[in-house]
Amino acid sequence: MTVFLLTKLVAYEALWGGCAALYFSSPHQRSTASPMSKPVSLTLFIGAILLSGVLLSTQLNVWATCFAIITIVMMNFVLVTLVSAHEKSRLMVITYGAVLAFFLAFVVGLVGVVGGHYVA
Repeated sequence: MTVFLLTKLVAYEALWGGCAALYFSSPHQRSTASPMSKPVSLTLFIGAILLSGVLLSTQLNVWATCFAIITIVMMNFVLVTLVSAHEKSRLMVITYGAVLAFFLAFVVGLVGVVGGHYVA
C-alpha cells in the first residue's frame, strides 16, 4: 500500500512541478519580474508528463493513466492561475500546489484500498 501511495505522490508532484514551470515561463504571469526560459520550462513539463505516465501506468491501465494525467494537468493549470492571482510570492504558489497534490495523492491512494486489497 505504501508503494502505491508514494508512486501516486511522486507522479502528482511531478505534474504540479511541470505545470508550475510552464506557468512561470509565461510573460503574463505576475509572480516574478522575469519569466523562466521557455525551452527549460517546456522540457520540465514534458518530462513531468512522461514520468507521471510511467509511474501511474504501473497501477492503472493506459486509458485511466491518460485520463488521470489530463485531469490533473487541467486542475493544476486552474489552481496555479487562481493562486497566483492572490499570492505574489513564487514560493507560496509552489507550496500551495505541493500541499494540494500531497493530499490528492493521499486521498486517492486511500480510496483505492478496499478491504486490504489495492483496486486499480
